[in-house]
Amino acid sequence: MKGNGAEGFEQVFEAHQAQVYRFALRLCGSREEAEDLAAEAFAAAFQNWDRFRGESSATTWLYGIVLNRWRMQWRRKRLRPERLEAAEAIAQTFQFQALELAEALNALPDPLREAFLLVKGEGLSHAEAAKAVGAPVGTMYFRVHQAVRRLRASLAAEPFPVRSIEVTCEQEL
Repeated sequence: MKGNGAEGFEQVFEAHQAQVYRFALRLCGSREEAEDLAAEAFAAAFQNWDRFRGESSATTWLYGIVLNRWRMQWRRKRLRPERLEAAEAIAQTFQFQALELAEALNALPDPLREAFLLVKGEGLSHAEAAKAVGAPVGTMYFRVHQAVRRLRASLAAEPFPVRSIEVTCEQEL
C-alpha cells in the first residue's frame, strides 16, 4: 500500500483511520484522549512516512505508533485514567453483554491488555502484534494466554460466568 509521498500516506490514512481511532479508544478509555492520540499517531506516521519500509503491514506499523504514543502519554501523566470511565469506553467498542468483562479487561496489566486487544480485539496475528509492540512472538503468545486466563479467573466469580472470552468488534463506531 506504500505509495510516493503524501498520496501514499493519504491512502493509508483513509484505509486505517477508523481502526486506529477504535484501538486508541480502547487504550485510553476516553473519546477526547483517543481522538488526540489517534491524531498524534497519524502526525508521527506522516513525519516518518519515508521510513516505512513495508516489512510489516501498515496496520501493524500504525498500531505500534499508537502504542508508543500512548505509553509516552501515560508516563507523562503517571496516572491511569479513571477505571470506570475507561471500562465503559471499552465496553462501548466491544459487543459485551456485561460491564464486568470490560472492567476485568481494564484491570489487566498494560502488557497483557495490549496483547489481548491487538490479537483478540483487532484481529492481528500474534506475529503482527509482536511487531507492533516490539516483543518476541513467543512473548505475545504468553501475554495473550495470560490475559485470557486472568479474564476467565476474574469472571468466574460473576453470577453468570462467561464460558468464552472471544469477543467481536463493532465494524463502525
